[in-house]
Amino acid sequence: MRKITVSNDFFAEAAEALRQGQTVKLLIGGQSMYPFIRGGIDLVEVVPCPPDEELPAWCCPFYQWEGRYMIHRYIGREGDDCLMLGDGNVARIERVKRKDIIGVLQTICRPDGTTQDCRDARWLKKAEWWYRLRFLRRWLLPVFKALHLR
Repeated sequence: MRKITVSNDFFAEAAEALRQGQTVKLLIGGQSMYPFIRGGIDLVEVVPCPPDEELPAWCCPFYQWEGRYMIHRYIGREGDDCLMLGDGNVARIERVKRKDIIGVLQTICRPDGTTQDCRDARWLKKAEWWYRLRFLRRWLLPVFKALHLR
């Protein structure tokens, strides 16, 4: 497969499509959501997220943070800030204003044709447990990558 790296401007266009009520499919780069999303491999489907709608626990919003577009795990709120942490990250938590959340991850499409409904209660429960085990990520992530686990 030929790999193309696009600028963050491409994601600005995806954000605009979401604001207009359209669903977008994106091939995400990077490993910040591993093991739930494999960067450069899994295709994700993002749906619009109305600004007045409450975010479901452990969902994965599509948002703008420090001029970049990202999809990370929603881990809670502090005041007016929504807190986000990538599943493949050990410590960095992004503080995001609710108005900067544009969409929410709906489906992950794997290369083998299978799909993962990201609204499924069992998938969200796995995400919660993965968050609770974050103190072990430094050791678990290299093992998962070596064994090609997801």
